[in-house]
Amino acid sequence: MHIAEYIQEFEPMDINTPRQACIDTMLDMMCMQLPVWKESEIYGVVELDELLHSQEDTIESVVEPGYLSIHQNSHVYEALDALQIANASICCVLNENKQWVGLLTKDSLLKAMSDTLTINQNGAVVVVEMAAHQYSSSEICRIIESEGAQMLGMWLENVPNSGRIRANIKLNTNNAERIISGLRRYNYDVMYSYGDDDYKEIVERRFQSLMKYIDL
Repeated sequence: MHIAEYIQEFEPMDINTPRQACIDTMLDMMCMQLPVWKESEIYGVVELDELLHSQEDTIESVVEPGYLSIHQNSHVYEALDALQIANASICCVLNENKQWVGLLTKDSLLKAMSDTLTINQNGAVVVVEMAAHQYSSSEICRIIESEGAQMLGMWLENVPNSGRIRANIKLNTNNAERIISGLRRYNYDVMYSYGDDDYKEIVERRFQSLMKYIDL
C-alpha cells in the first residue's frame, strides 16, 4: 500500500499564523498536531493542547522545533511505524529534494490498515504456517486458484522463536475444504479455518488491539 492515496494536500501553518485561526483549522481537521513553516521551510510542529493554554496572539511561541517526515514513495507500514516510534499523530511527506508534498495523519493510516483486512467481504479464512524460507505468496495464490477460488487478502505474522511464518488467508468462498487439502498437498501446515462471521470477529478484535497498541 503506497502512501500516495492517503496524503492530504495541506499547506503548513506559517509561524506567524494567528493562534485562533490555527486552533480552528485543527478542530476542522480533527488533528492534534500540525506542521509549521518558517521562512517557507518546514520548521516544527504545533500542538493543539499548547495552543489552547497559550495567551499569545500568534502560534510562534508554542511551536516545537523539529518534525517527523517520510519520503513520498514510502509504504503505509513504514509511515505507521515511524508515527509509533515518534509517538506522533502527523507525518510530513517530502520528495527526494526534501520539498513539501503533503501531510499524513495517524487516522488516515489506520483507515488504510483496516481497508487491507477485507472485513466487509464475504469468505472464509484459513491460517497456515510454514518455514520462513518456504513462504511464497505467488505459490499460495496459485494453489488457491487451482482449487477454483481466489485470495482476497493475506495477513502475515512471525511465529516467535520458531523461524516460521503464519499466514491468515481470506478467501472469496465460505467453503475452504478443497483449498485446505490443496495447501496440505504442498506441505503447508493448516492450523485453523474459520467461517466468515468468525473471521470478522477475530480481525475486528485484533484491529482494536492494534489501535490500543499504538496509543490512538
